[in-house]
Amino acid sequence: MQDERALAPSWLGGGPLTPRALRLVPSVLPASRPSRDTAALVRIAAGDVGALGEVYDRHAAALLRFASRAAGPGDAEDLVQGTFMVALRVAGTYDGRAESARSWLYGILARLMQERRRSLRRFARALIQLAAPSPRAPVDASIPLRPDLQRGLSALSEAKRVVVLLAEVEGYSCEEIAGILHIPVGTVWTRLHHARRDLRAFFGERAE
Repeated sequence: MQDERALAPSWLGGGPLTPRALRLVPSVLPASRPSRDTAALVRIAAGDVGALGEVYDRHAAALLRFASRAAGPGDAEDLVQGTFMVALRVAGTYDGRAESARSWLYGILARLMQERRRSLRRFARALIQLAAPSPRAPVDASIPLRPDLQRGLSALSEAKRVVVLLAEVEGYSCEEIAGILHIPVGTVWTRLHHARRDLRAFFGERAE
């Protein structure tokens, strides 16, 4: 009798797939040959932790740059490390529709930033209840942006800063940003419009 166990395709090394991998493959693999990121994430979902290094090598520098600009260099490395730890756990949710997994990783990073902000707020409230001085955020060190641009970005709320960086620095469309952040396209347009308006006001005041 023919062995009914499904075999992994040659680009995954052949051999029987685990039950977990069988559940993941139909939702992850496109009809054509998958991209390097898709192939690596399928392997991660099937238990090959070493494949995470391939994804890390391709995208860590871009994520670190983005996190430094959006959240400050003091937290950037922890956020990027956290992003890849989450990716390790949820690799099976990547649908493989994009050639690159970078936008998917940006989405994970953005959610970690939101969770971090909520945690800081809870911590600040706890300190206030204990009659302790409210913590002040440290001043960010200079990062590879023009100093005036970095000051302008720092004046924005984090929500606006993330959207304007994804649009103006990373080059994503509003529709793509909506997918990354899991928010309506209209919300992206509104945040981007307000961010640009605030930046114009910031630089206009400095020019006076």
